[in-house]
Amino acid sequence: MKKPDKDSILRLIADSHSPLTKRDIIAAFDIGGDDRAEVKSILRDLLEEGAIVKTRGQEYTIPRGLPAVAIVEVVEIDLDGDVFAVPAEWNVETQGPPPRVEIVPEEKKGHPALKEKDRALVSLKRYSDKLYEGRVIRRLDDPRGQVMGLLVKQKKGFVLVPSSKRAKHDFDVGDKDLNGARDGDLVVGEIQPARGLARKRVRIIDILGSKDDPKAISLIALHEAGLTEKFPESVIAETKGMTVPDLKGREDLRDYPLVTIDGADARDFDDAVFAQREEDGGYHLIVAIADVSHYVRPGSALDREAYRRGNSTYFPDRVVPMLPEALSNDLCSLRPKENRACMAFHMRIDTNGSLRSYKIVRGIMRSV
Repeated sequence: MKKPDKDSILRLIADSHSPLTKRDIIAAFDIGGDDRAEVKSILRDLLEEGAIVKTRGQEYTIPRGLPAVAIVEVVEIDLDGDVFAVPAEWNVETQGPPPRVEIVPEEKKGHPALKEKDRALVSLKRYSDKLYEGRVIRRLDDPRGQVMGLLVKQKKGFVLVPSSKRAKHDFDVGDKDLNGARDGDLVVGEIQPARGLARKRVRIIDILGSKDDPKAISLIALHEAGLTEKFPESVIAETKGMTVPDLKGREDLRDYPLVTIDGADARDFDDAVFAQREEDGGYHLIVAIADVSHYVRPGSALDREAYRRGNSTYFPDRVVPMLPEALSNDLCSLRPKENRACMAFHMRIDTNGSLRSYKIVRGIMRSV
């Protein structure tokens, strides 16, 4: 194969759909030995001339090209439902109009479509200077792409000091990324691409309150545990239109005066009980719980989020539920005088308290 020169290497990088490593370039020309050193020398020259740039991942691309992975922001959804975005990190004054990124529809079920102004981390495939294809790696409403901490004003600008002791450094915050936050606020920042920067940057996406707020300790503990009070849109979407089922295949328990035992300020009523003495001196007992499995189906977005949370978490000033409010405080709460789907355990015991018989049923109940 012909020995590569500066023009052929530049053309290879410019025509590539994604940034190339030094190994990719050497492999493309199928060269070895002393010629490898020549390729390295040409790459250094091209970098010094500004004809190419090197990413943090040690890959080469044209100056106006995007890295193989970048954060983008949705700017348009056309009549056909096609989603277009632009790079979140782009300086129009120095780089000109930003390239458009067409987002490839996600194959995974349960992931909601991106909306205008949504941000996502995407892998990119380049078609031209002006057009890329993007595949979503992670939506940035995912807490894994966020950091919580205290906003502090310093001489050179604002920084976010993470609340987590595991954090190794602070994050810079540009004035345009403050979004109304002020010195001393407890905030959540969205981690931004750090291409060519010594320290990572964040964009403030949520202001939780002041560091002097008594609720600050709960907020910090919540975030450090990887919890959030907000549910992904895909989870909320699955609760839309859910209603109490009819009696088909269920036992009608509404004539039993089932009683929930909860505090006066309780919002979620988890279980209900009933006891009645029978003619032989024994007792008929019923314990009923909400039929959560009717609403949360295996493999659904609700199921995955409940599995991730594991349980409802209680703080002194708040509760972070395992399920969205439409379920935890409504359909799966055995509220008085309202029909609710339930799982019920019928038990019959004798005068000595020994179990004589039992039956587990799906039912419809109405607590008193």
